[in-house]
Amino acid sequence: PIRAAPFATQAQEASTRQSPAFVVHKLTDFLYAIGEPNYYQKNYSYLLVGTDQALMFDSGANQKEDITSVARKITDKPLSMLPSHLHFDHLGGLHSFQSIYLVDMPFTRQFKGKDGFYRVPEPVYLGNFDHMVVPPFKVARLIKPDETIDLGGLKVRLISVPGHTQDEVALFDETHNILLAGDHVYPSWLLAGSLKDYVTSLDATLKVINEQTAIYGAHADEDPTK
Repeated sequence: PIRAAPFATQAQEASTRQSPAFVVHKLTDFLYAIGEPNYYQKNYSYLLVGTDQALMFDSGANQKEDITSVARKITDKPLSMLPSHLHFDHLGGLHSFQSIYLVDMPFTRQFKGKDGFYRVPEPVYLGNFDHMVVPPFKVARLIKPDETIDLGGLKVRLISVPGHTQDEVALFDETHNILLAGDHVYPSWLLAGSLKDYVTSLDATLKVINEQTAIYGAHADEDPTK
């Protein structure tokens, strides 16, 4: 992401205390956007609900409030979380998930220790921007690029879209023509760690989507239903 922003004023902090940390938008019968309106990067995580299991794409930026409690108000299906990439503002709720998925590539495999825990270094997750520490975590399932995740009656394909970061991924639901784009594409200014990789990924994405594809990104200043 990183949008540097000043710390909240006392008035902003008071407003934050009075309003909910998460706001849910029902996009379809199986897809929910979970927004963080009080957070300066206006994060959105997405909950996919199949007949067998549910998957959260990103875990928000908030480490204090439990984003899984929001998901549990929507579904009681077994719940896993897949980060779109390993930046801090997408890993805030990671510690609340018992099942974590991760894209399977050399970049991510390097963080696995002999004890089975993944330890992402701060220069990768960039938590110093928000004084955030990402704890070690175990991965329940590694997902290879172009692999399909079957949630039961709902299938999404993981697409590797490096550019913002090496490990950036998107999820494509071909049946319903929906792309969950993470930080690959969203309605604001975009940041590329590698411009060459980013352009290549955009070209590849354009071959997958069409003019009718609904694209939902991980940051937006507007209601994603509009």
